[in-house]
Amino acid sequence: LALLRLLEALCRVGNRLRPAVDVSSAPAAVATAAGGGAGSSCTGAQPSSTTWLSRDELINQKLGSKLGQQLKDVLSICGGSMPRWVPLLVTHCKFLFPFEMRRRYFYSTAFGLGRALHHMQQLNAAETGGAATLGSSDSRELRVGRLQRQKVRVSRRRILESAEKVMELYARQRTVLELEYFGEVGTGLGPTLEFFTLLSHDLQKRSLRMWRHEDNATLADAADNVGAGGDEMQVDGGAAAAATGTAALSGPATAGQRPGGGGDWHEPNEYVNAPWGLFPRPLPPSERGGRVVSYFRLLGRSVAKAMQDSRLMDLPLSGAFYRAALGHSLDLLDIATFDPQLAGSLAKLRAAAAEAAAPAAAAASGPSARRGVLYDGVPLSDLCLVFTLPGDSAYELVPGGAGVDVCDANLTQYIDAVLDATLGSGVAAQLAAFRAGFDEVFPLASLECFYEDELETLLCGSGERWTVQVLADSIKFDHGYTASSPVVKCFLELLSELDTLEQRRFLRFVTGCPRLPTGGIAALLPRLTVVRKHPTSDTASTGGTPVGSFKVDSGVGTTAADADLPSVMTCANYIKLPPYSGKEVMKQRLMYALNEGQGSFDLS
Repeated sequence: LALLRLLEALCRVGNRLRPAVDVSSAPAAVATAAGGGAGSSCTGAQPSSTTWLSRDELINQKLGSKLGQQLKDVLSICGGSMPRWVPLLVTHCKFLFPFEMRRRYFYSTAFGLGRALHHMQQLNAAETGGAATLGSSDSRELRVGRLQRQKVRVSRRRILESAEKVMELYARQRTVLELEYFGEVGTGLGPTLEFFTLLSHDLQKRSLRMWRHEDNATLADAADNVGAGGDEMQVDGGAAAAATGTAALSGPATAGQRPGGGGDWHEPNEYVNAPWGLFPRPLPPSERGGRVVSYFRLLGRSVAKAMQDSRLMDLPLSGAFYRAALGHSLDLLDIATFDPQLAGSLAKLRAAAAEAAAPAAAAASGPSARRGVLYDGVPLSDLCLVFTLPGDSAYELVPGGAGVDVCDANLTQYIDAVLDATLGSGVAAQLAAFRAGFDEVFPLASLECFYEDELETLLCGSGERWTVQVLADSIKFDHGYTASSPVVKCFLELLSELDTLEQRRFLRFVTGCPRLPTGGIAALLPRLTVVRKHPTSDTASTGGTPVGSFKVDSGVGTTAADADLPSVMTCANYIKLPPYSGKEVMKQRLMYALNEGQGSFDLS
């Protein structure tokens, strides 16, 4: 096991061991190494590339099966008598088990007995095709894992302030939070999911000054190209390389980006632009006890409560943030994962300093051969660097740093000071507040059984490319519709043609959350259901839409349903779809509902 741990660590962080590191491609390289992607390779001083083992190649199926059987032992879970090998291997040798098995262990051990039993009953219901009925001999078992729920009413216009009060009062409690909004009739799962979505967006506002913000045009274009690939945040090596080709250090932030792909309801420049993921903005000593730190405590409570209640957040935190929150040390390559431009500049400065010092070391017997530091052929003095944090001239790295020029003699001190401000003392207060808030709900150490990319999936769900077949297999059709209904076929075609932004709007319209849980649309609970909505015009009373009147072509029909809009029950993932006369009419009405049907839960 010790040798396997060493091998896994070598494959995971192998890029950090290369003699020469090109940080311009570090976001893709580090993400691949951390994710254990198959076929990832790196080239250093050796002429041939090194291929690392993928994470899946280290999984032991027999141990995974044994862990699965152990997690079905109700007595050992209830009595806290799980064998000692289970927590040791799952935490310290997590590469031996697939993600799904570790996720089951997490839900069975992290939240107490009641939630463990509830989770086991959900798994049993999924495996057997449904839960036991109340009249069966298992009806008493159904009540064992029933969770208490705490209903709270909040103001939609003051989500952040409401969240602070709610988490202060109820984060430590074992109850499941259910949110409602003043002046609205909606209750249950849908409003609760939307609350966590709205809170996620509010926590990304630039006015809070919580996160690093990037307004460089090159990086913004690269982020757009990355975001076009899907709902999950991925890092493109080519884009990163192009972004870090410039010699300039990170500049001040001015441009905003809508969270997670955003929507048209957001104002320009309102939200942080973080194409590589969110990471805390360094705080100078004078601000480390202020409002920003309290927001990170709220973030910790909210993230933990979302995980505890199996809610999703629309919060693209960077992998470096997860590592730092878990107490892992960070270095220059971690900066490259959330600010490749700054990392590239620091790496060039460090390399230039080493190159300038090399001749002096080689000529120790003669006169000093040391030459000045050159940055891309430019003398260091011409860069006009001072001891302030790149991108934030108000953050002085040393007392009076705005008046201290960076020269050959203090260049190493400057680089170390920037690294400390970016990864150390400048973000220590925020990370400590996040950990403190998180630990109020359940121990943060429980997340040690996951990798950083898996934590992203656990908190934010996963993206999915929809095809007609995938949708047909995942959606239930009832009350007037079957999978072979012409209306249903065109509806599935429309969904498969949605782009990323439209897909997010559809999910938020139907479920209250713009993201999918692990497992995609098939994993939605309750299962997504589409039923026939009777036309509201007078002709509906005479039989509604005539059989066979649906037109597959794009022509606009004249049936009674064409004036109606689709409606949903977010608490049950339930879509009421009128039998439109044609596909084009259906698209127009659906898009109108997605764009205008946000912001309130009312009766339909």
